[in-house]
Amino acid sequence: MDEFAWIETYLAPLSGPEGLNLLDDAALYSPNPNQDMVITLDTLVEGVHFHSGEYGAGTAERLLVSNLSDLAAKGARPVGYLLSTAWPKHLSNDALKTWMIGFTKGLETVQKSYDFRLFGGDTVRTEGPMTVSATLIGVLPKGEMVKRSGAKPGDDVWVTGNIGDAYLGLLTTQGDEKILESHPSGDALWIWEEAFRHPKPRLLFRKTLRKYATACADISDGLISEAAHIAKASQCRLFINIDNIPLSGPSEAWCAKEEPTQRRLELATGGDDYELIFTAPEQSAQFIEAASTALNMKITKVGKVQDGEGVIVEDSRQRVLDIQKTGYNHF
Repeated sequence: MDEFAWIETYLAPLSGPEGLNLLDDAALYSPNPNQDMVITLDTLVEGVHFHSGEYGAGTAERLLVSNLSDLAAKGARPVGYLLSTAWPKHLSNDALKTWMIGFTKGLETVQKSYDFRLFGGDTVRTEGPMTVSATLIGVLPKGEMVKRSGAKPGDDVWVTGNIGDAYLGLLTTQGDEKILESHPSGDALWIWEEAFRHPKPRLLFRKTLRKYATACADISDGLISEAAHIAKASQCRLFINIDNIPLSGPSEAWCAKEEPTQRRLELATGGDDYELIFTAPEQSAQFIEAASTALNMKITKVGKVQDGEGVIVEDSRQRVLDIQKTGYNHF
């Protein structure tokens, strides 16, 4: 299958009117004058962000979900995206066709789940590893984007969902000794791997964020790393209690087996969670909790915003933890 056959047969049906049926070399999108556009881009590289040889639906889903999580953190609703794919030249024509069809199915699954469309993009072949990127376009009411720079001393620090399951899922798929030696149950392995392979962006929480959050970031590179981004942008300090960080039952059990505090810190810096960390005034706590209950979404208060800079992490004994690595860093 060549580039044009893939576009005409499989990608064009995923496009909306903005994509002009992918017959042009550009998209045409006119936002509502009462809206702001939010634009975000993520890139996945084979062997770095997904396992070598996994060119199908799972990789396509992770590509879009990682971007959707960025939009969720801003309080935006997705409307469309531009797609770029660089397929490895070592794939035979038959193998390439099979993987392209699977990749398209992954795109379609996420598009249908979150109601947005393909606007266009580009497809090439490469001698190197597969590399894919997506530029997502979202909208929200004018002036209501939740930035990283609005946190104020006295605000609460909140986290959605559970932290660390996706990191342990990554280790599980890699056959890491730390997982094998802990002898986890089948249920634990399922929960971890599912969290890694099929993250769920918190888009349904966007209206609550726009109404109450003062700052927000998605937890893609690690909870502590993203807290540091908020602290820097807001020119304040985030205090976090390591024992308040929400974990699933299997992850709690994994931490309890050996050096619990250090293991909790490892989960808080592992990344790949695609949950949200956000700050909000104390007086909004009951409304935030009510919204999370209505959405059946777990939410946990993990700390406070303070005067100062950086991130301070303590345990329940008020011991400040020495953090050597705040999260995943490509460099």
